[in-house]
Amino acid sequence: MTRQPHISERSQQGLSLVELMVALAIGMVLMLGLVQVMSASRSAYRLAEGIGRAQENARFAMDSLERDLRMAGHLGCVNDTALLQAAVPAEEGLNLLFLNQADRIAGNFQNAPYLLRFDVGMQGFEAVNTSPGDTINVASGTPVLGNVNQWSPALPAEIGGLQPVAGSDILVLRYFWPIGTGMTNFTGGDPTSTLTPQSTAVSTGGSGLFGIGDCKRASVFAGAVNPGNGVITVSSAADPLNRSNFMGDRDFYDATKATLYRAEVVVYFVGIGAGTGGTGTTGPSLYRARFVRNAAGGLDAATADRREELVEGVESLQLLYGQDRVVAANQSPSGYVTTSWTANQVGGGVTNPNGNNASLWRRIGAVQVGLVMRSSEGAVSAQMDPAVQRMSVLGTLVTPQDDGFYRTVYETTVAQRNRLFEN
Repeated sequence: MTRQPHISERSQQGLSLVELMVALAIGMVLMLGLVQVMSASRSAYRLAEGIGRAQENARFAMDSLERDLRMAGHLGCVNDTALLQAAVPAEEGLNLLFLNQADRIAGNFQNAPYLLRFDVGMQGFEAVNTSPGDTINVASGTPVLGNVNQWSPALPAEIGGLQPVAGSDILVLRYFWPIGTGMTNFTGGDPTSTLTPQSTAVSTGGSGLFGIGDCKRASVFAGAVNPGNGVITVSSAADPLNRSNFMGDRDFYDATKATLYRAEVVVYFVGIGAGTGGTGTTGPSLYRARFVRNAAGGLDAATADRREELVEGVESLQLLYGQDRVVAANQSPSGYVTTSWTANQVGGGVTNPNGNNASLWRRIGAVQVGLVMRSSEGAVSAQMDPAVQRMSVLGTLVTPQDDGFYRTVYETTVAQRNRLFEN
């Protein structure tokens, strides 16, 4: 009979309590390390995503601003500064059909509706307490809308109605569309004139505002477009925007030499965005409002397709205006920009500038643009103490909140190609 080997009691024992506790401790350390690595990787990914999104948004915002800023004052082949020289002959210059005949002859442009002041291709509004040397305290949560008196000069009602956010500058630009077309017919008359463009690209899908230029003069007016043939009818009797019509002594255009353009009025501002993201709170966005002639013959920018949200995450827009060293209205600009001003320092701090103050706006040859950008999503990075972590945008200090949003500043300088070197 084969005898089975004896198994000792000691060989049948399991782990001791000490061994089990050591194993658990080692496992917990390894698990904690794994969790830390995953958390750090997730935070790094979210931070990189926030930085990348802020850079993308800033690039798009800058491109949009630069494109329109370079067009400011474009009135065909002669810019607004040249058209408004005091010594131009009576048959030349800039004519706004938004003025009555007496004001047009006298050059009283300030009597035109504010938004249609095409003699001032660019005008800014400085948010109070945001000049170089001041401090902006970036607030967390939903941005706060401002009232018209929180800008200098005070905002016109049309711009105040766009609902801009307080603490950010506002920019108004007026110009002719870069693409023009010839005309096959121009019939001037009073109270009605008709224009037949060679291409309907200018007359269709536009703002209902138009301009004509022939290198000696330019005229801006509102017109009704025939959707069938693209013919534009200009009336001082049926259209409330036009207070006069083409006058033969100043506005007789040769259809074979003049060019027809679309006239644009756009406003850049920071408003409350539409999206909430993962935070559940609406954030700030850069908006571009385009004013168009509505069916009743007035100007409108309140509809969703005119008040366009360009890019999210823009907390503040700051602007400085570089002025030509020659500011005399009867002298051509030199092309040398020597001084930078805030908006309220350029045109006398008035909402609707008169002749002298309007001339100062036409002497702006460069614009410095600064954007305070933040990431789209929160909790991407731990902020330092807001009391010591400050950024600067065009000389204005910015104190961020410790709310987890990544923030940074982008700046650029845009030359006014219609203003420099006596163009």
